[in-house]
Amino acid sequence: MTHAKPTQTGMAMVEAMVASAVLGVGMLGAVQLVTQGLQTATDTRQRLLAHGLAMDAMECHQAQRADCPMNDQTTAQASTFTRRIELTPQVGVSLVDITVTVEWPGAARAGTAGTPSQFVLRSSRAAVPIWVGVSLP
Repeated sequence: MTHAKPTQTGMAMVEAMVASAVLGVGMLGAVQLVTQGLQTATDTRQRLLAHGLAMDAMECHQAQRADCPMNDQTTAQASTFTRRIELTPQVGVSLVDITVTVEWPGAARAGTAGTPSQFVLRSSRAAVPIWVGVSLP
């Protein structure tokens, strides 16, 4: 009776190491995907807040209310938003250009410093109020 020597000694250990390496790469990819998704959600939330602040200021200046903000800062959801409004009358036309700029500190990406993010909204309004020149019946 002859005993046959096993020809594949140690293959189970190699297979386990390859499987764990493949699993590690897959887990790393999943973690990066989740991290990037969270960063995108944060960026989107901040951009929506900036849009809302810009629209509020734009609507106020379009309506020519007296209590409209010009330059202010607002803190919302742990971010400071700086709002600047510029009113520029157009020469030769009775229009005023309105530019609303909202800036907030951008998130720092891997290996980079955070750069400020910015949202700009532009419009025009009549320099003369609508009710001027309207007669009552």
